[in-house]
Amino acid sequence: MARSNNVSFAVLLFLGIMLIASPILAIENEDKSAEVEYIEKENLAASPESSMEILPGFLKNCANTISKPTGDKVFDYIFGDEKRLDYDTCSEVTGSGKECHDALVKYVAEGSLFKANYNFYLKRGDDLYNICLAVFVD
Repeated sequence: MARSNNVSFAVLLFLGIMLIASPILAIENEDKSAEVEYIEKENLAASPESSMEILPGFLKNCANTISKPTGDKVFDYIFGDEKRLDYDTCSEVTGSGKECHDALVKYVAEGSLFKANYNFYLKRGDDLYNICLAVFVD
């Protein structure tokens, strides 16, 4: 039953990200130089305090750096009862960068299912990232 809820939540998370990103993707921009400048500034932006302040494009870019199997493992580790990590998972997580990892964890942790234990999940996300750096990457 818990696995079914996790899968359902993952699907809802993906759909939510797509709903946020779709209006941005639909905007026609004839001046390509302005579009490139926007993306460069977006990637250089400081980390926001809340994922609600994160540009949808930033979250989408972060989500695209991680494969679905790795995303499922990370989700199960942080928000579920998974206790094991492997090299491939950690390689993708650290490869996406700390800022992306933190933004995605915050985004999910701010959802209604997890908000009550928000700080616990943020710490669990930090623990995962630090374990990956120390054990699998260094």
